[in-house]
Amino acid sequence: MNRRIRIGLIAEGEAELGASIPYIKPEDGGKVIERKNEGGLHTLIRRELENAGFPDCDFVQRHPSVKEIQKRTLRTGHSILDLKYLAQIVILWKPEDVDMILIVVDGDDNLSQRQIDLERALNKIRDNHLDIHEQPINNRSAGGLAIRNFETWLLADTQTVATILDVELEQLENLEDLDNTKDILENAIAKSTYYSQDSSNQRPLQIRWNLAFQIDLAIIKTFCPNGYATFAESLLVATKAAIQILN
Repeated sequence: MNRRIRIGLIAEGEAELGASIPYIKPEDGGKVIERKNEGGLHTLIRRELENAGFPDCDFVQRHPSVKEIQKRTLRTGHSILDLKYLAQIVILWKPEDVDMILIVVDGDDNLSQRQIDLERALNKIRDNHLDIHEQPINNRSAGGLAIRNFETWLLADTQTVATILDVELEQLENLEDLDNTKDILENAIAKSTYYSQDSSNQRPLQIRWNLAFQIDLAIIKTFCPNGYATFAESLLVATKAAIQILN
Protein backbone atom coordinates (compact mmCIF):
# COMPACT_ATOMS: atom_id res chain seq x y z
CA MET A 1 0.00 0.00 0.00
CA ASN A 2 1.52 3.33 -1.05
CA ARG A 3 -0.56 5.61 1.17
CA ARG A 4 -2.34 5.67 4.50
CA ILE A 5 -5.84 4.32 4.78
CA ARG A 6 -8.36 7.18 4.78
CA ILE A 7 -11.23 7.10 7.27
CA GLY A 8 -14.40 9.13 7.32
CA LEU A 9 -15.60 9.35 10.92
CA ILE A 10 -19.10 10.50 11.86
CA ALA A 11 -19.73 11.09 15.56
CA GLU A 12 -21.82 13.22 17.87
CA GLY A 13 -19.64 16.14 18.86
CA GLU A 14 -16.56 17.72 20.36
CA ALA A 15 -15.94 15.13 23.08
CA GLU A 16 -15.27 12.58 20.35
CA LEU A 17 -14.01 14.71 17.47
CA GLY A 18 -12.15 17.53 19.21
CA ALA A 19 -11.36 20.70 17.30
CA SER A 20 -12.34 19.16 13.96
CA ILE A 21 -16.06 19.53 14.66
CA PRO A 22 -17.19 23.15 15.39
CA TYR A 23 -17.63 24.23 11.77
CA ILE A 24 -16.39 22.86 8.46
CA LYS A 25 -15.65 25.25 5.66
CA PRO A 26 -16.96 23.82 2.37
CA GLU A 27 -13.48 24.00 0.85
CA ASP A 28 -12.13 21.74 3.64
CA GLY A 29 -14.51 18.89 2.85
CA GLY A 30 -12.68 15.75 1.76
CA LYS A 31 -9.33 16.96 3.13
CA VAL A 32 -7.24 15.17 5.73
CA ILE A 33 -7.82 16.51 9.25
CA GLU A 34 -4.66 17.89 10.84
CA ARG A 35 -3.53 15.76 13.79
CA LYS A 36 -3.64 18.77 16.11
CA ASN A 37 -7.39 19.07 15.39
CA GLU A 38 -8.27 15.45 16.14
CA GLY A 39 -10.11 14.26 19.24
CA GLY A 40 -10.27 11.35 21.64
CA LEU A 41 -12.21 9.02 19.35
CA HIS A 42 -9.75 9.51 16.50
CA THR A 43 -6.97 8.52 18.89
CA LEU A 44 -8.69 5.38 20.21
CA ILE A 45 -9.34 4.21 16.66
CA ARG A 46 -5.77 4.88 15.54
CA ARG A 47 -4.40 3.00 18.54
CA GLU A 48 -6.66 0.00 17.86
CA LEU A 49 -5.43 -0.19 14.27
CA GLU A 50 -1.81 0.16 15.36
CA ASN A 51 -2.18 -2.59 17.97
CA ALA A 52 -3.66 -4.88 15.31
CA GLY A 53 -0.62 -4.34 13.10
CA PHE A 54 -2.30 -2.11 10.52
CA PRO A 55 -0.46 0.86 9.02
CA ASP A 56 -1.18 4.40 10.16
CA CYS A 57 -4.36 6.10 8.99
CA ASP A 58 -5.66 9.56 8.15
CA PHE A 59 -9.06 10.92 9.10
CA VAL A 60 -10.84 12.83 6.37
CA GLN A 61 -13.11 15.80 6.98
CA ARG A 62 -16.63 15.36 5.75
CA HIS A 63 -18.37 17.80 3.46
CA PRO A 64 -20.99 20.00 5.18
CA SER A 65 -24.56 19.62 4.01
CA VAL A 66 -26.41 22.48 2.32
CA LYS A 67 -28.30 23.31 5.52
CA GLU A 68 -25.09 23.26 7.54
CA ILE A 69 -23.48 25.69 5.14
CA GLN A 70 -26.48 28.00 5.38
CA LYS A 71 -26.62 27.90 9.17
CA ARG A 72 -22.81 27.81 9.62
CA THR A 73 -23.22 25.08 12.19
CA LEU A 74 -22.96 21.31 12.14
CA ARG A 75 -25.37 18.62 13.23
CA THR A 76 -24.38 17.11 16.55
CA GLY A 77 -25.85 14.60 18.98
CA HIS A 78 -28.32 11.98 17.83
CA SER A 79 -29.41 14.10 14.87
CA ILE A 80 -26.49 12.60 12.94
CA LEU A 81 -28.56 9.40 12.76
CA ASP A 82 -31.15 11.03 10.49
CA LEU A 83 -31.19 8.85 7.38
CA LYS A 84 -31.74 11.62 4.83
CA TYR A 85 -28.91 13.60 6.36
CA LEU A 86 -26.57 10.59 6.37
CA ALA A 87 -27.32 9.81 2.74
CA GLN A 88 -26.43 13.36 1.76
CA ILE A 89 -23.15 13.66 3.61
CA VAL A 90 -21.90 10.13 2.79
CA ILE A 91 -22.51 10.48 -0.93
CA LEU A 92 -20.61 13.80 -0.90
CA TRP A 93 -17.41 11.89 -0.12
CA LYS A 94 -15.72 10.96 -3.38
CA PRO A 95 -14.30 7.42 -3.73
CA GLU A 96 -10.79 8.86 -3.49
CA ASP A 97 -11.68 10.80 -0.32
CA VAL A 98 -12.34 7.86 2.01
CA ASP A 99 -11.61 4.14 2.05
CA MET A 100 -13.91 3.35 4.95
CA ILE A 101 -16.63 5.10 6.96
CA LEU A 102 -17.28 4.81 10.70
CA ILE A 103 -20.17 6.11 12.78
CA VAL A 104 -20.23 6.22 16.59
CA VAL A 105 -23.15 7.39 18.74
CA ASP A 106 -24.07 7.42 22.41
CA GLY A 107 -26.64 4.98 23.74
CA ASP A 108 -27.69 7.34 26.56
CA ASP A 109 -30.93 6.23 28.21
CA ASN A 110 -32.52 4.75 25.11
CA LEU A 111 -30.22 1.87 24.30
CA SER A 112 -32.61 -0.43 22.42
CA GLN A 113 -33.79 2.37 20.12
CA ARG A 114 -30.23 3.58 19.53
CA GLN A 115 -29.24 0.07 18.47
CA ILE A 116 -32.05 0.05 15.92
CA ASP A 117 -31.16 3.55 14.75
CA LEU A 118 -27.48 2.67 14.41
CA GLU A 119 -28.20 -0.40 12.29
CA ARG A 120 -30.43 1.66 10.02
CA ALA A 121 -27.72 4.30 9.80
CA LEU A 122 -25.12 1.71 8.81
CA ASN A 123 -27.39 0.38 6.06
CA LYS A 124 -27.86 3.92 4.76
CA ILE A 125 -24.11 4.52 4.81
CA ARG A 126 -23.48 1.30 2.89
CA ASP A 127 -26.10 2.22 0.28
CA ASN A 128 -24.49 5.61 -0.31
CA HIS A 129 -20.78 4.86 0.05
CA LEU A 130 -19.94 4.38 -3.63
CA ASP A 131 -16.88 3.11 -5.45
CA ILE A 132 -15.41 4.55 -8.65
CA HIS A 133 -18.08 2.68 -10.63
CA GLU A 134 -20.82 4.23 -8.45
CA GLN A 135 -21.60 0.86 -6.91
CA PRO A 136 -22.41 0.60 -3.17
CA ILE A 137 -19.62 -0.55 -0.86
CA ASN A 138 -21.08 -2.79 1.85
CA ASN A 139 -18.04 -4.09 3.73
CA ARG A 140 -15.95 -1.02 4.53
CA SER A 141 -18.02 0.59 7.26
CA ALA A 142 -18.58 0.00 10.96
CA GLY A 143 -20.70 1.42 13.73
CA GLY A 144 -20.12 1.88 17.41
CA LEU A 145 -22.58 2.37 20.26
CA ALA A 146 -21.04 3.98 23.33
CA ILE A 147 -22.94 2.60 26.31
CA ARG A 148 -23.97 4.90 27.73
CA ASN A 149 -21.73 7.59 26.35
CA PHE A 150 -18.23 8.26 25.06
CA GLU A 151 -17.08 9.32 28.53
CA THR A 152 -17.77 5.77 29.73
CA TRP A 153 -15.07 4.50 27.39
CA LEU A 154 -12.59 7.10 28.63
CA LEU A 155 -13.43 6.33 32.26
CA ALA A 156 -13.18 2.54 31.97
CA ASP A 157 -9.49 2.52 32.90
CA THR A 158 -10.32 4.27 36.16
CA GLN A 159 -6.90 3.83 37.75
CA THR A 160 -5.07 5.49 34.86
CA VAL A 161 -7.57 8.33 34.72
CA ALA A 162 -7.23 8.92 38.47
CA THR A 163 -3.43 8.89 38.19
CA ILE A 164 -3.31 11.32 35.27
CA LEU A 165 -5.82 13.72 36.79
CA ASP A 166 -4.40 13.23 40.30
CA VAL A 167 -7.84 12.83 41.82
CA GLU A 168 -9.50 10.07 43.82
CA LEU A 169 -11.88 7.87 41.84
CA GLU A 170 -13.64 4.80 43.13
CA GLN A 171 -13.31 1.65 41.06
CA LEU A 172 -16.53 1.62 39.09
CA GLU A 173 -18.52 -1.59 38.68
CA ASN A 174 -20.82 -2.50 35.78
CA LEU A 175 -19.85 0.61 33.84
CA GLU A 176 -22.29 0.05 31.01
CA ASP A 177 -25.17 0.06 33.51
CA LEU A 178 -24.24 3.44 34.98
CA ASP A 179 -25.96 6.58 33.77
CA ASN A 180 -23.65 9.14 35.41
CA THR A 181 -20.22 8.40 33.90
CA LYS A 182 -20.22 11.70 32.02
CA ASP A 183 -20.82 13.57 35.28
CA ILE A 184 -18.12 11.55 37.05
CA LEU A 185 -15.51 12.41 34.43
CA GLU A 186 -16.55 16.07 34.22
CA ASN A 187 -16.36 16.42 38.01
CA ALA A 188 -12.94 14.77 38.07
CA ILE A 189 -11.67 17.15 35.38
CA ALA A 190 -13.09 20.13 37.28
CA LYS A 191 -11.29 19.08 40.50
CA SER A 192 -8.02 18.28 38.75
CA THR A 193 -5.13 20.68 38.24
CA TYR A 194 -3.98 18.63 35.24
CA TYR A 195 -3.43 20.80 32.19
CA SER A 196 -4.35 23.83 34.31
CA GLN A 197 -2.26 26.12 32.10
CA ASP A 198 -5.17 26.04 29.67
CA SER A 199 -7.97 28.09 31.20
CA SER A 200 -10.08 28.15 28.03
CA ASN A 201 -13.20 26.15 27.28
CA GLN A 202 -10.98 23.82 25.25
CA ARG A 203 -9.34 22.37 28.39
CA PRO A 204 -11.95 19.59 28.93
CA LEU A 205 -11.59 18.52 25.29
CA GLN A 206 -7.81 18.54 25.47
CA ILE A 207 -7.88 16.45 28.63
CA ARG A 208 -10.23 13.91 27.05
CA TRP A 209 -7.86 13.71 24.09
CA ASN A 210 -4.84 13.25 26.36
CA LEU A 211 -6.63 10.47 28.25
CA ALA A 212 -7.33 8.67 24.98
CA PHE A 213 -3.58 8.42 24.35
CA GLN A 214 -2.86 6.77 27.69
CA ILE A 215 -5.78 4.62 28.85
CA ASP A 216 -5.48 0.85 28.45
CA LEU A 217 -7.47 -0.39 25.46
CA ALA A 218 -7.73 -3.92 26.87
CA ILE A 219 -9.30 -2.56 30.03
CA ILE A 220 -11.89 -0.61 28.01
CA LYS A 221 -12.81 -3.82 26.20
CA THR A 222 -13.13 -5.68 29.51
CA PHE A 223 -15.38 -3.13 31.19
CA CYS A 224 -17.28 -2.02 28.07
CA PRO A 225 -17.80 -5.36 26.31
CA ASN A 226 -21.07 -4.52 24.58
CA GLY A 227 -20.05 -1.07 23.43
CA TYR A 228 -16.33 -0.59 22.95
CA ALA A 229 -15.24 -4.20 22.44
CA THR A 230 -17.95 -4.78 19.85
CA PHE A 231 -17.01 -1.58 18.01
CA ALA A 232 -13.29 -2.45 18.06
CA GLU A 233 -14.02 -5.85 16.54
CA SER A 234 -16.16 -4.46 13.72
CA LEU A 235 -13.58 -1.71 13.14
CA LEU A 236 -10.87 -4.29 12.44
CA VAL A 237 -13.13 -6.26 10.09
CA ALA A 238 -13.87 -3.14 8.04
CA THR A 239 -10.20 -2.14 8.05
CA LYS A 240 -9.12 -5.53 6.69
CA ALA A 241 -11.57 -5.11 3.80
CA ALA A 242 -10.27 -1.62 3.08
CA ILE A 243 -6.63 -2.71 3.19
CA GLN A 244 -7.32 -5.52 0.72
CA ILE A 245 -8.66 -3.01 -1.80
CA LEU A 246 -5.59 -0.78 -1.43
CA ASN A 247 -3.03 -3.58 -1.77
